[in-house]
Amino acid sequence: MSSTVRQQVFEQLIDEMSAAHARGATDPMTAAGEKFPGTPIPVLAEAWCEFDRRQTETWWQQVERTIDGEVIRRAIETAGEGGAQ
Repeated sequence: MSSTVRQQVFEQLIDEMSAAHARGATDPMTAAGEKFPGTPIPVLAEAWCEFDRRQTETWWQQVERTIDGEVIRRAIETAGEGGAQ
């Protein structure tokens, strides 16, 4: 199996996990396994790890944007308190 095919399979599994998560599923890995029966558990687990990594990265990005936004807001407020010189 080529690495391109393998990546496409993983993306399909991850897409299903993302959709299941968006629907409120508590176990996206099981949802992907039910949609694609016969998928070996190690393959599902590897796809779930990537799904989880992406979720974590999204969380970090949101935190960073929030912090960046707060720092910028405070800088503008602080500059404004000094008045135009």
